[in-house]
Amino acid sequence: MYGGKNRSPRKPRPIAMIILVAMIALTPPSGVFAAPASSAPLLPQQSDTIPLAPVEVQVLRTPISQSASPLPVSVLTGRDLQRGRSGFFLGDALQLLPGVQVQNRFNPAVGERVAIRGFGARAQFGLRGIRVVVDGIPATLPDGQSSLDHLDIGSLSRVEALRGPASALFGNAAGGVLSFTTRPPATTPFDTEVMGVTGSDGLWRGQVTASGTVDETGYLVTVSGQRWNGYRTIAAGSPRIDTLGTNYGGSDRLGFNARVTTPLAGGQLSLTANALDLDAENAGSKKDDADVLFREVNDLYLRFRTGKTLKQQQAGVRWAGPLGGALEADFSAYGVHRTINNPIPFDVIDLARKGGGVRAQLGSTVAAGSGEFNWLGGFEYNLQNDDRSEISRGFGTGQPAAGATPFLDQAEDVRSASLFFQGTLQLPSGAIALAGLRYDNHEFTADDHVPVTAENADDSGTRTMDAVSPSIGISIPAGESVHLFASASTVFETPTTSELGNQPNAAGGFNPSLDPMRGESFELGIRGTVGSNAAFELTGYNTNLRNELVRFELEGFDDVSYFRNSGESRHRGLEATLSVVSDDGAVRADVTYARIDAQFEEYVLGGDDLSGNKLPGVSPNRGQAVLRFSPGGAWAEIAGTYVDEVPVNDRNTTTTPSYFLVDLRAGLDEIALGTMNLSPWVALTNALDQDYIASVAVNAFGSRFFEPGPDMSFQIGFRAFWGGSR
Repeated sequence: MYGGKNRSPRKPRPIAMIILVAMIALTPPSGVFAAPASSAPLLPQQSDTIPLAPVEVQVLRTPISQSASPLPVSVLTGRDLQRGRSGFFLGDALQLLPGVQVQNRFNPAVGERVAIRGFGARAQFGLRGIRVVVDGIPATLPDGQSSLDHLDIGSLSRVEALRGPASALFGNAAGGVLSFTTRPPATTPFDTEVMGVTGSDGLWRGQVTASGTVDETGYLVTVSGQRWNGYRTIAAGSPRIDTLGTNYGGSDRLGFNARVTTPLAGGQLSLTANALDLDAENAGSKKDDADVLFREVNDLYLRFRTGKTLKQQQAGVRWAGPLGGALEADFSAYGVHRTINNPIPFDVIDLARKGGGVRAQLGSTVAAGSGEFNWLGGFEYNLQNDDRSEISRGFGTGQPAAGATPFLDQAEDVRSASLFFQGTLQLPSGAIALAGLRYDNHEFTADDHVPVTAENADDSGTRTMDAVSPSIGISIPAGESVHLFASASTVFETPTTSELGNQPNAAGGFNPSLDPMRGESFELGIRGTVGSNAAFELTGYNTNLRNELVRFELEGFDDVSYFRNSGESRHRGLEATLSVVSDDGAVRADVTYARIDAQFEEYVLGGDDLSGNKLPGVSPNRGQAVLRFSPGGAWAEIAGTYVDEVPVNDRNTTTTPSYFLVDLRAGLDEIALGTMNLSPWVALTNALDQDYIASVAVNAFGSRFFEPGPDMSFQIGFRAFWGGSR
């Protein structure tokens, strides 16, 4: 079905196998390792018996134990996020989250495609359908688009995933919420960490972190740089310039992140700042052509040197603490500035984006019969301003055509205002009920700067979209270690400025026919523990939608995403997770499985009735399993991932083949070398050397659906610490 394999002489496969086998063979035969928290509520500690410590979730904005949550929430912490991970790809931080699917396009120009319950699976770039919060500061703009280019993956200490519609709690999101937390500062005055990794395809990443606490003020500053040549090969005789090597799809990235926390007025003040400089090539998608090597780049992308250069600066401030004695307050504000130059086939997109917002929340806990009632309410106000221009380029030159002027030049403004209220009530027998209500109002305004002529009308205009979003949930204990939970909520998701601005008729302004997605969702689940060694969760859900946003392309506009509404659709599925640990904590197994039945209920396209077809871009079945061994001061893990076939277009005429990947990792825990503690590791990804489709371009023109994943790759890395406290 596919062509020959891409073989790069730079991949040290025999050395990788020798080092991996040697490290496993040198694993000490005794000792106990305290395993970190996983996506299931299992938190073994270093002791003769392995207790199940409670995990308090933060993403619900109210203090609730994960085991008693009325909504499905998954948590990853500690070494699950860092041990044996390069910090290069977001997928490293989102393993074993049930219902969360990461289609790693291995393309830094567009980023990973992240979906929760199928929402976000058709995003061209960035994250869609998911609200993202980093250290309490929004990473999702008012139009619903999220970017995680600035996320410091190498310093994460916690990831929480709220699965299912979060419109009542966070607004403008159909899939759920991802909340990322940076590790806290060291408790000593000065602590230093150095991280390094190198690997196949010219991969290297370096990171230096300084942190500490002085007079109750904590700080953490990180500088990181990374480079990658990419793994997509250039065919002999391709129209490439001399400066290009044998691969295309590489990137250079330089990042800066800083966070300061200090006590203030009885609460805590947090300041965050980050800056990013990214230059990446876009190898794009390709046809399934047996006459072309599997990982070769489409010549069209080489002719136009497609890619992205990005510069971003962001800052945020947050204060949380008691106010007036009985109230708890949480105030935050942020601002972001981005400039993007994005060459695509035939066009260049230039975008200057400014955004920011404020959020204020007040809450309190009062007695309510035999239990407590926790309430919170507040408002959010956000602004976004985009200066967008698009200009045609000469074929094969990568430069604008001589004398060309922008065919699209407009300012796009988004204003969103929201009011929200949430209450949590403890009921008799340990039951917990949660209810939320939110109102969102979004105003999109386009100011067309292209001169008005007889052939070009003024396309300026305004569109307003709003919704009232209620939700309810309940958790009921069914014994000492089992909880039943159920919830009902509504869905509200607006198109982004890019989705509104890219009109099939090539007009400026915003698409007057593209409406927000709305619907209702219901779920039922059970979670609990079995003895002191196992924890599980099982959730079933059904989401009914109207006007689902569907991506497509047009002839002559390759790599440009247009969107239409599909009528009625349905997402129905099952999520399961299981964690098991040995009595001494030295062996641990984690398994997750997600089943998604996403299909069109009513959808007519070009006179064809597509009702009953599966939604493209969504894998119906996905499973992950990780087996970890941690005897003494060493560790090893084997991870397997199964992904079912994925339909790639609305008519379901083509699907990707299913695949199974195996990753191997091993390392040592903190070897003491004088004042330094060193943790080396090695990894072998795609250890079975499979040809597979990592991601798809939904409804791409010319059957250019497929984004192949890399072959077997090797990484070797280390973390070194000085200062004694982390």
